[in-house]
Amino acid sequence: MGLNPGHRVLEVGIGTGLSLSAYPRGVEVVGIDIAPQMLDKARRRAARSLLEPRPELRVMDARKLELADASFDSVVAMYVVSVTPEPERVVAEMVRVCRPGGAVVIVNHFRTESRLIRWAEVALRPLHRLVNYSAELDREDFLRRTGLQVVWSARANVLGYSTVLYCRREPVSEPASEVDPTRVTAATD
Repeated sequence: MGLNPGHRVLEVGIGTGLSLSAYPRGVEVVGIDIAPQMLDKARRRAARSLLEPRPELRVMDARKLELADASFDSVVAMYVVSVTPEPERVVAEMVRVCRPGGAVVIVNHFRTESRLIRWAEVALRPLHRLVNYSAELDREDFLRRTGLQVVWSARANVLGYSTVLYCRREPVSEPASEVDPTRVTAATD
């Protein structure tokens, strides 16, 4: 994400904090999750990490972030949009708290076109429902509904099962009263 010391990052759905070791020192990390028991594990992980400053971890619903507009340089959600009941609302909140020109990054699995993998996903639907996961999220439909414009994307994980979508929040050029905070475009710095 091109993070440098002094940058502020919001991680939506930080869970147990597995990603904390990937952040460079000097970056201010705020992690939110709806599950307090997950954040308890993240706090223990953060205490053992070398991150300075220490991450701020808060219980919060990603559909209604209790955070100021444009208060983060980057906002990331890893494996969240498939497990939330309102992914468009989560993305709108992510964009709202991201500063103009900042990065909005989503890592997620989207419905595959591979027949073999698709067959396995269909066979696993009963298990997916147990953990509130959906392998049915169509990437193009998701992008259309959220208004996100992808700057670049890449396959992730060992088998390329997930996708990284890197977007930038459009810099504000109109007076603040006319700006649509949910508009994200492919504008670069």
